[in-house]
Amino acid sequence: MKVEGEKKYALLLAAKDSDYVEKVYGGYYNVFVEAYGEEGEKWDLFRVVDNEFPDMAELHNYEGFVVSGSPYDAYGNDNWILKLCLLLQTLYFMQKKVLGICFGHQ
Repeated sequence: MKVEGEKKYALLLAAKDSDYVEKVYGGYYNVFVEAYGEEGEKWDLFRVVDNEFPDMAELHNYEGFVVSGSPYDAYGNDNWILKLCLLLQTLYFMQKKVLGICFGHQ
């Protein structure tokens, strides 16, 4: 059930959880939600590094998107990176809020 006025955000994870982050924080998702999330918000995790993306038909449901940092080359030709670039272009044209962390804004 959706709470009226609930803001929804998507974390686009472009890195694998390190053993340290998994052990100490339970994964990068928890790090980002703790840092940026507020009471009453809903955060969905998409492991884009593993080719897991939000449904294009659902993008309008999100207030904003956060692209995590990544050890990968933002200009690389990996399929998931190209797909992420296409998604970011789509979000731009939809005038969605996007925050890029390191990899996300190269």
